[in-house]
Amino acid sequence: MRELIVKLNTIDGSAAEALRVIEHFDTLVDQRCSALAMLRAAALLADCPVGLDDPERGLRVGVDAAGRTMTVLDAGTASRQVERFEDITVWLDREGPAWPLDHLVLERFARSLHAVKKSRDTNPAVGAMRIACDPDASPADRDNALRRLGLGSTITVVASHLADAQRMPRGLVIDEQQIHLFPEALTDKMIPVDLAAGIHTCAGAEVHREWQYAVTALRIAVDVTTGKPTHVRYDELGSTATIVDNIDADTAARSPDVRRVIELQSERPWVIPTLEALLGHSSIRETARLQNLHHSTMRQRISWLERQLGYPLLSSSGCARISSTLTLWRIMTAAQRPHPEVPAMAANCR
Repeated sequence: MRELIVKLNTIDGSAAEALRVIEHFDTLVDQRCSALAMLRAAALLADCPVGLDDPERGLRVGVDAAGRTMTVLDAGTASRQVERFEDITVWLDREGPAWPLDHLVLERFARSLHAVKKSRDTNPAVGAMRIACDPDASPADRDNALRRLGLGSTITVVASHLADAQRMPRGLVIDEQQIHLFPEALTDKMIPVDLAAGIHTCAGAEVHREWQYAVTALRIAVDVTTGKPTHVRYDELGSTATIVDNIDADTAARSPDVRRVIELQSERPWVIPTLEALLGHSSIRETARLQNLHHSTMRQRISWLERQLGYPLLSSSGCARISSTLTLWRIMTAAQRPHPEVPAMAANCR
């Protein structure tokens, strides 16, 4: 197709642009990109807000021209353009007159979403996982699906980022996460140790309600000491899970305490590891020993941190504040991952 595009460029520029749009979405389908990755690609291509509504996926979302998720979807422009294919609806909100290729972008976007969804459903294991996680599936269908997957009454759900799909077995793609169902006894070989993963063990009969818990754990899957991806088990989060479910990365990043800790960390790389160590140990001497420091050095660091942060670290209120700050920092840091790569167009389709 590229040879045809080159030839058409010399004859009919608009026809060449149309073929570029078609090739762009064909490539997204070939790469089995997620719905959200396609949505961002369509918005960047159209250079305006784009949205989609797919009831079967349970997905209704819109992004602006830069690919950022929008919180308000129904307040579109008066000239909103809508395209429907099967049960999928997509739309485009452009200020001013429509661009010549707007209709083609929407049509290819909707068809590509449908094509990827159908291709995923043809994989028997993925299809079984979809049934197991579907809240509308009957208990009998769910049990049959789990049996086809070779799973027993207790299973382990693992959520990973779609960007890491090449490092994991093929799983059920939901938004930008990939969901896997494993036996209860999860071994280290099943998940690379340096891969961000949220893990939750539950009864197979409850997986349709509880697979989201693994996604919650994934949203905080960063090691506080190193800042690198890690594995997080939902059951170990306790009430922290409520914070993770209700605070997004942008809100976390706006916290004054988080901003201050980031500033201090940029000056002295031991700041966040020290705060984490203080939460996990009851005495300064024990904290110092585990940090390979003399206890007097640890006391100096604590005094310096208290002056910089403006509150006593070792008090009950100080520990609570450290804990909430580090939780917000993890939410923010875990979200700072690249989205799955999508092929770039040379220019917007004006």
